[in-house]
Amino acid sequence: DDNDEEGWGNEGVDVEGEDNPGEWPAEQGEDPNDSIGFVAKIQEYYTADQVKNSDPAEALKKYRECVEGYEEWKKKSESGETSAELDDETVGLVLKALVAQVGIFLAMGEEKEAFDTFESVFTFVHHANISESDFRSAVLGVLNNAMGLRQSDKKMARATMTLYDKTLEKLQELGNATLWDEVTFKLSSLYTAEGDLKNAERVLDKVHEKCMINGHDDLSKPDQLCEIYARRAKIRIMLGNEDDSFLNYIYSKTHELKTNVTDPKNESVLKECWGKKFGNEGHWETAYTQFFTAFKNYQTVGESTDAKRCLKYAVMTNMLCDKAENPFEQQEARVYKTDPQIKAINSLRDAYEKCDVDSFKTSTDNLQPDRYMKKHLGTMVRDFQERAICDLIRPYQRVRVAYICKSIGVDSESALDILIQLILDGKVNGRINEVEGILDLRKSNAKRQAIELSKYKALESWATSLDSMRKTMPQPESRRGVGLGASKEFMDMPTGSGHTGYDFYGHHSAGRGLFGDE
Repeated sequence: DDNDEEGWGNEGVDVEGEDNPGEWPAEQGEDPNDSIGFVAKIQEYYTADQVKNSDPAEALKKYRECVEGYEEWKKKSESGETSAELDDETVGLVLKALVAQVGIFLAMGEEKEAFDTFESVFTFVHHANISESDFRSAVLGVLNNAMGLRQSDKKMARATMTLYDKTLEKLQELGNATLWDEVTFKLSSLYTAEGDLKNAERVLDKVHEKCMINGHDDLSKPDQLCEIYARRAKIRIMLGNEDDSFLNYIYSKTHELKTNVTDPKNESVLKECWGKKFGNEGHWETAYTQFFTAFKNYQTVGESTDAKRCLKYAVMTNMLCDKAENPFEQQEARVYKTDPQIKAINSLRDAYEKCDVDSFKTSTDNLQPDRYMKKHLGTMVRDFQERAICDLIRPYQRVRVAYICKSIGVDSESALDILIQLILDGKVNGRINEVEGILDLRKSNAKRQAIELSKYKALESWATSLDSMRKTMPQPESRRGVGLGASKEFMDMPTGSGHTGYDFYGHHSAGRGLFGDE
């Protein structure tokens, strides 16, 4: 978190845990040559910290004494005049004193002194044994304090930007890429929060360049890339111009990134973009999954406005994919049911489920859709009209189109268009009599068609069987005599002239042979 650097220059934040601020720690050892010198001066940090809000000038004096105490100790230690050692905690007090001075100078409008002291922070860190964690806290503490002052005094804008520039310059000199990335993202956030989106993207371009190899993303830095694309997406969402091309670009760049740490703040923005992409392509069920995940992540990071926006998208796509599951039945969404911004979409979902035409229309009028919802509102209304018609005609065998028009509130042309589509999709089994304006749903028609179809199939099967029998039945091979394949039945039958009998079809044939020969 950008604002959790406790005790590092934030106004009104006291250092905790020092029960006896005026007593030199026993483990530090006594300095026989300097009982009131650097030892006493370093302890002045605690005195300064107690009066920094009530008397900034006095606090500034005491913080300076603290730093002077450290410089005296360092000089005597290097010359061998003292054997006292300072532990990491005590050295950290000096760093905190420098950071606190920067904050006081900024509050007093002494920008030059603030910048010079900030330079001293980096010099001190370079020579003292300061941990990476304390260094990070010191740098972010100065920037947080400057941003806090900037919010209350717009004149601080220039000074804040100068501090950021100096910080990035020094971090680049030190080769601290991790903290450089963090401060750069922090600066991008500052520009974004103030609506300066052009500069926000300019800063992102700088950090993106450091995450590329030969013009292509360095996939060994998935966490940085994920944050870069999430921030770019956030800017586009704020501008309201996340078109299909951009959504496809974001998806192609991020859907295969395997981050080391899952950041819900980044994931929420990316999932929202993915949901919009799938929604624009008509993949409503996938879009619903992405939007609801984005909603939960926004909720996790405390972005209430963004969470409500994605919940609306989730409810809309939930209706379009015709899921029986109601999003408001889930615990995360249930708490928003009565929220004024969510009430309309909740009522819309209830009306959709109940096929309540009047309630659906009222809820649609109260919806106040944003740009993305407007894009798909017509599809959602059409989907509801189809659903309402199917529910309306279910009990009937014949329905007048005029009655359907009146019931769902559409004109005749629209009603016929919807009915034709329902019939083509197989959702309605019926015929439209446009002359009389009647939808014929009588089951006898469908049943008769089914019987006729089965009859034709039976006849076809019968004909196939007869043909098969004919091909396998034995036949005589000549008009006279018996071939090799003749059966005993034909062999025993007389074939001479003048025989009276029956031909192959059972007809009486006097004086003719089996095949009618004289």
